[in-house]
Amino acid sequence: MKRTLFAAAGLGLVGALVALPAVSDAPKPPPAEPVYIARKPVCEDMKLSIYFPAYETMLSSYSVRALNAATDSLDGCAVTDIDVAVVSEEAHTDSEMAQLSEARAAAVLQALSDRGIYAPRIETSFSQVNANAASAEVPAEPMARRVDINLDVKPLYGL
Repeated sequence: MKRTLFAAAGLGLVGALVALPAVSDAPKPPPAEPVYIARKPVCEDMKLSIYFPAYETMLSSYSVRALNAATDSLDGCAVTDIDVAVVSEEAHTDSEMAQLSEARAAAVLQALSDRGIYAPRIETSFSQVNANAASAEVPAEPMARRVDINLDVKPLYGL
């Protein structure tokens, strides 16, 4: 009888030890087969500001990385409108300075175009600010060598 009790207790102990991993807090092993999870694009309107050094029209490496990240997030979305606002501390009275603002806007639009971002409507505006003096004629604003971009984005249908 003692043998039967010891055998039953031993089997109960072995059963408890076998079931212990099933109730433990250890994470479950990864699935043996790969699982495909479809990514649903989040198509929200986007605002970007691209800054330029003084008297420069080339995009910096940081600006290129920011544009790459922004355009990567637009995968599966359609851009309907692009509003480009060039904010410049350089005066627009001189024709060379006006060409500098236009070249900055063109550089940003070209970078978007190179990444496959097109829109049926592109609107460009230029505003002059003064980053140093606080005059009443021209508003003072820091970092006044930039191109502000507003992208109107909609989900892309028909895929």
